[in-house]
Amino acid sequence: MKAIKQGLLFLISILFGIAIFIYVGNIIGWDFILKSFTIFLDKEGFLIIFLSFLIAFLGGLRWKQIVKDEGAASDKISLFDYFKFYTAGFSIVYLFPIIIFGGEIFRATLLEQKAKIGWDKALASVAIERIVEWTINILVILFGTLYFFYRIAMPEGNILFIFIISIFLTLLLLAGVYFYVFRKKSFIKNMLLKMNKEDYKESLAIKTEKIVFDYFNIKNIGLWKGYFFSILKDLAMLLRVWVIIFFLGVNLDFMGSFSVLGFSFLSTLIPIPATLGTQELIQAFAFENLNIHLGVSSAFAMILRAGEVIVALTGFVLFFKAGYSFLKNKISLK
Repeated sequence: MKAIKQGLLFLISILFGIAIFIYVGNIIGWDFILKSFTIFLDKEGFLIIFLSFLIAFLGGLRWKQIVKDEGAASDKISLFDYFKFYTAGFSIVYLFPIIIFGGEIFRATLLEQKAKIGWDKALASVAIERIVEWTINILVILFGTLYFFYRIAMPEGNILFIFIISIFLTLLLLAGVYFYVFRKKSFIKNMLLKMNKEDYKESLAIKTEKIVFDYFNIKNIGLWKGYFFSILKDLAMLLRVWVIIFFLGVNLDFMGSFSVLGFSFLSTLIPIPATLGTQELIQAFAFENLNIHLGVSSAFAMILRAGEVIVALTGFVLFFKAGYSFLKNKISLK
């Protein structure tokens, strides 16, 4: 009976994986996926692929450090496991951004299954990792766009309005998150009390929240390590931006590349799979005002996306494999 269950699970997993793969191919476009691989058949392409996977590796390294600084380090999980789980989570976020916190929950599930550190620490680690990452990303957006508007070109009309609203809402969200974590006043506790949950102290949400509160303390060296690894990851992304533009025949200075990276981060705030269309639209504005041919803008967006698609597809394979192993273990326990 157990063998039948595992065989049925395998069949369902295969069919599910095929269905998701076809869906992803239809969204991104099969021609584009094939081009993504052919673009990188020369030495320049291999460098871009290397940088794309290095970025994912640094994300996994940061996550590992956060778990360690939570006091939840485990010998059961290696740095390569963190990299695999991070890449698998990235595939969900990148290809299915409409699934809110889908990648984060999936990563926490795999971490808890592998390392057995507790659901509270697993969930807290991905929450902390997201906050730390987007703190630095939003600062890149802010300083990159402000520099661009002040020194290069100020958008007009509706475009200016869209930029202002987007940046304002992003900063408002970040300020709200930091006000919450540094104030350390639990609204989850108040919510549970209103629901007459007398045992709220044992709630998973309360335990997770407390770990996040403890981490976001300016005296906690782990917090600054998290920021450091986020800056390191963004520097790798900045290098990838500069390399792509350089290979396209344009020598862009540091701040110009920094602004392009900020606009790239801005495009990811819109929940569209693989940032289709949004990357091209925003970068077209940037490249035009940098006096770079719009054809370079389109090529830049395509190559940048191609590198990320290859990482995402790799993550998708890891997602499928890890998901199958997780379900298989659950059935084995039964």
